[in-house]
Amino acid sequence: MIRTQLKTYHRPDDLKEALTLLQQGGKTARLIGGGIDLALHLPPDVTALIDLSRLPLSSIEEGSNGITIGATATMTEALEHPAIASYLNGVIVTTLRQVASPLLRNLATIGGTLVSTHPWSDVIPLFLALGAEVTLVGEISERIPLSNLYDSRERLKGKILTVVHLPKPAAGTAAAFRQFSRTGFDVALLNCACFVRVEDGRCLETRIIAGGTPRLASSLPKAEESLIGAALTEETIEKTARIAQESSSVGDDRRASADYRRKLVYVGVKRSLSEIKDRLEETKR
Repeated sequence: MIRTQLKTYHRPDDLKEALTLLQQGGKTARLIGGGIDLALHLPPDVTALIDLSRLPLSSIEEGSNGITIGATATMTEALEHPAIASYLNGVIVTTLRQVASPLLRNLATIGGTLVSTHPWSDVIPLFLALGAEVTLVGEISERIPLSNLYDSRERLKGKILTVVHLPKPAAGTAAAFRQFSRTGFDVALLNCACFVRVEDGRCLETRIIAGGTPRLASSLPKAEESLIGAALTEETIEKTARIAQESSSVGDDRRASADYRRKLVYVGVKRSLSEIKDRLEETKR
């Protein structure tokens, strides 16, 4: 489709120039990374695109505090990076391999995926479960939990997400992801991601996230609270999965009914927590 509404296409050489163009353009300007979303759904009032490909925002680095992923790093680049492959037994790689097709993963950027706020996103629930943080640059630079990014769309107004931060996993931690879809390339009917940190046989930290409900991924606090202080056994996993099922806010759309999604929450949480239990037991051997 020819985008005749577009009047300007900018390729800034640095972040300052990109921010100036974004703030000057206001509602008529959009940032472009891989460009997949804008190619499919360009808002009618957008007349200017700001291409971030020249900015040095595509590096992936491992440090003493975890991993930093530049916003314009593609899913394929993340898949092929050794630090990502080894992070929590490869849970990120396992998840990314389920996203779209290889050709789309060559274009789709990590930062663009997070700011797109698609309800069916597989990356958002996983990164929420991992406790990711992001750096936003505008008039000031701020580093915030990824979960705070979705409190209000105003968070992104006039700002650029530049870096994604993944914390270094502590001892006794594991994570898992489950997606339910009709085909390998279809978007999720529902997905979920879980993270657990165990110390002295008890769960001290938990994050249980459900996405594609069909709303944007969010935590299930009642299910999370049910695990705190408990041993990760088959009985507690069953109880937590039931609580997740009962407390999840799900709805109908053309892909699935609310009742079916509620059942998928139970299955996804139970399978994820069971995988985490097995992972943690393996590390003891």
